[in-house]
Amino acid sequence: MKTPFDLDKIYNKLPQEKTELSIEKVALGLIDDIRADVAQANKGAMKGIDMIESAKKPLENSLRDNKSLFKKLQITKKSAIELGVRDILKEVQKYERQVDENIKSINKILNGL
Repeated sequence: MKTPFDLDKIYNKLPQEKTELSIEKVALGLIDDIRADVAQANKGAMKGIDMIESAKKPLENSLRDNKSLFKKLQITKKSAIELGVRDILKEVQKYERQVDENIKSINKILNGL
């Protein structure tokens, strides 16, 4: 076993200067962490944007179809009124309300994107 005197001799042979990290190395480490965080944040944002874009096209198609259907319903409603066919008129009005709600809902969603 080494005596305290022997340990002091060994200790005295070791470099006496403390080795400290330079500010540049610390800053580089922080920048590396920030780069990784930015890459992760961008990855999530891009995934979300891609999901929204992929949902947008079917909504736009549905909006177009609903607007076209609404015009047909208005023409059919006018004809039903002129012919005095009340049962068809009631059914057309029911569909007209439903399609109008579809249009409003889709517009609201698309305006939020």
